[in-house]
Amino acid sequence: MMGDENMNDALPENLSKITEKVIGCAYTVSNVLGAGFLEKVYENALVHELKKVGLKVVQQQAISVQYDGVEVGEYIAICLWKKR
Repeated sequence: MMGDENMNDALPENLSKITEKVIGCAYTVSNVLGAGFLEKVYENALVHELKKVGLKVVQQQAISVQYDGVEVGEYIAICLWKKR
């Protein structure tokens, strides 16, 4: 552990603000829906909340995985946000 240091102190200010929004949206979805739904329900609700707070979000985005300059596969990100 890093002691009493706040982890957000190491983040750039804009990234820290985005992180706060994402965590807040995740808590909102969790508190409203509770447990018991399939993952897709939570994903859709989270995307809705993220858009409500002004983040540009895409779902099920394919990302190329590179290793040593060679594409070795593809990863499907459930939720990805971009700069506006």
